[in-house]
Amino acid sequence: MKIKGYILGISVAMASLLVSSCDTDNLTDVYQSSTIGATFITASQSVSFPSSGYEGFDVEVVRAQTEAPATIKVTSAVLLDADGNALPLPSTIQVPSEVNFEAGEGRSSLHVSVGDITPGETYQLAITLDETVAPVDATMTKIISIFRDYTYTSLGTGTLNSTFFEATGTAEIQKADQTTWYKAIGLYEEGYDIIFKVAQDGKTVTVDQQAAASDISGYGTLYVAGSGTLENGVITVELEFTVSAGSFGSCTEELILPAAN
Repeated sequence: MKIKGYILGISVAMASLLVSSCDTDNLTDVYQSSTIGATFITASQSVSFPSSGYEGFDVEVVRAQTEAPATIKVTSAVLLDADGNALPLPSTIQVPSEVNFEAGEGRSSLHVSVGDITPGETYQLAITLDETVAPVDATMTKIISIFRDYTYTSLGTGTLNSTFFEATGTAEIQKADQTTWYKAIGLYEEGYDIIFKVAQDGKTVTVDQQAAASDISGYGTLYVAGSGTLENGVITVELEFTVSAGSFGSCTEELILPAAN
């Protein structure tokens, strides 16, 4: 929709509402030992695929001793159920049996191939490396969450009444084929779709934090998050509008679905 044009009109005075924050990343050195010091860099990883057009992903492995070539075996690759029990891998997820390092190479990766997994389902993949090549403090098992987005069907054009931008606009509305999720295409800015998740009660709506616009008044990417209700084809949500520096506060946003127009 064309509501993006109103973003530059947001008063600079709103800057006084922002709260500063800072994030830092910590790096952990690989412990040197009599082994080659192989390890996963982290114990977990999340991978999200679109509904189509994906193939797989890489899982990085590092080692401390790099002089000679090396091959590290994958001793286990399984799915985990909700209770953490191991299940065999489906044919749609393929993990190589080893990871190889060239001489002088400190980083390598496993390429996991992913096929036609079920849309909307999260798969917990556990990969374990041969522990005989591990240093004392190594991470040799990694849990990877794999998610494929739902497929969507267009419902038509919906209407947004935005309190935050003090404007009204339109956007294409799509509904997930597998659940009651609505996707508003380019709701605040082209290229930034917003997903509204309707609970099983058919009324409660959740908007997880997601990017809504590329920039607002020079503060960078604008994010929205909040909750509300769906009633008579109208989604009414209280959304908080934030940037990396802090919050602009919350406003009531109303999205009229096509069937209610």
